[in-house]
Amino acid sequence: MIQEIASGLSAEELFERGIGLSYSDFTTLNTNFANTDRKDISLETELGKGIKLQTPIIASPMDTVTSDKLCIALALQGGIGAIHYNHKGEDGKPSIDMQVKEIVRVKRFQNGFIENPVTISPDMTIAQAIEVGEKNRIGDWVIRTFPVTADGNTNGRLVGLLRKYDYFRGSRTDLKVRDRMIFLEKLVVAEYPVTLDRAKEILWENHISSLPIVDGVCNLKYLVTRRDIEKSEQYPLATKDANNRLRVIFAVDTRPDAHERLDLGFAAGADGVIVDTSQGFTKYARDMIRYIKNKFPDKLLIGGNISTREAAKFLAEEGIDAYRNGQGSGSICTTAGAIGIARSPATAVYECSKLLVDTNVRTIADGGLREVGDIFKAIAIGAHCAMLGNLLAGTEESPGEVIIDRETGLPTKVYRGMGSAEANVGSCRGYTRLPEGILARVKYRGSIHMWVPLIRDGLIHALEVQDCGNIAELHRKMYAGELRFDKENQQSHDERKRSNLFL
Repeated sequence: MIQEIASGLSAEELFERGIGLSYSDFTTLNTNFANTDRKDISLETELGKGIKLQTPIIASPMDTVTSDKLCIALALQGGIGAIHYNHKGEDGKPSIDMQVKEIVRVKRFQNGFIENPVTISPDMTIAQAIEVGEKNRIGDWVIRTFPVTADGNTNGRLVGLLRKYDYFRGSRTDLKVRDRMIFLEKLVVAEYPVTLDRAKEILWENHISSLPIVDGVCNLKYLVTRRDIEKSEQYPLATKDANNRLRVIFAVDTRPDAHERLDLGFAAGADGVIVDTSQGFTKYARDMIRYIKNKFPDKLLIGGNISTREAAKFLAEEGIDAYRNGQGSGSICTTAGAIGIARSPATAVYECSKLLVDTNVRTIADGGLREVGDIFKAIAIGAHCAMLGNLLAGTEESPGEVIIDRETGLPTKVYRGMGSAEANVGSCRGYTRLPEGILARVKYRGSIHMWVPLIRDGLIHALEVQDCGNIAELHRKMYAGELRFDKENQQSHDERKRSNLFL
């Protein structure tokens, strides 16, 4: 009879000594017979306020990570992006309008019924219509088909449709829209109310690409396009709201002048907000959280950054939905050296998430995540999802150009900490004398649409090995001591990394 002895350590035993652990300091063990079929595994996680992610990833609000382009791509793959507030205008000063425009572009990208579609008037020239399309571009996509209303207003009386087939972009642009548009009498339209399924059938039956939806007196209410329907079918994991629009959140600082940013961001359709500060256990963070809770109680509210049980208790009592857990552990964060305040990321996640296990507050692991396996380990010790900067900064959709590294000859992209001097646009982040971040380069990873499915595959495989069908089951096993861990010394960690040909 073989004696049964549990391998390794439970999570409680792993962290009980109070020694700070990073994700490279431990591994999970293969102690559970894998009887779960990977096709039955779900990565779904809920952030709060009904916002569910099919991929437990949030793009960090950093100006070398979260453009509207990346937020769109990540939302299509089941995650969500947080638009940073580090935009600057032509005068070099911080710009709220540019952040709002990025929010709008994400919300406009994929719709079932497009609310407030971009419209033009019949008295505009083709050149002016083209300019409107360019101004309202969404990522790399430029609007080229427009509903035409009598006064040009989005909910005005529909009089026609100017399609991309009706004009040239390089010639005869001085013609009026009325000279080239298809008049209402020749259009296929649907009267509100109509279901999305019925709208799809009308598009199919009439061989058309755009369907205006009007009310009883022909005022434009919505627009349905073949392109949006095709996107819905192409990206079944997409993170969408009740109106079939992609979800997006945005960041604000803790100063009172952020109140205008909040008003405009939510008016643009944002689904939630991050109070973006490296020290989330302060009166400034508290005051901003209370302001948001009072004025926008139905919106997702994410607090942080914090790394201790005391701070986690504070945020939970203030009523946040989720919080960013991590201080000083990011690859381009120098907070630990600059002010001596930081914590090992894995220890922070475990202790805080354990404290809040019986609440509805979600833990977001933020910092110290260098590999896909680190994301799984963070979730395995209590996190509900991961916030990524480094692992997304090198993607095609992140801001900035691909640069060939002189020493290695490999493609890279610039990545900088939001506490760095380079990110301190107009002193908007407060690091005027002692920066808490640096400028670096990360390897180019290709498109989000290639990279995130690989991350998903790794996470699903890890859950399969641990015989877990979802994240909640993984957490249950961890707290019950059924999920086992092993402490990894530096030598074995270095040997494992050297054996990986890709590192």
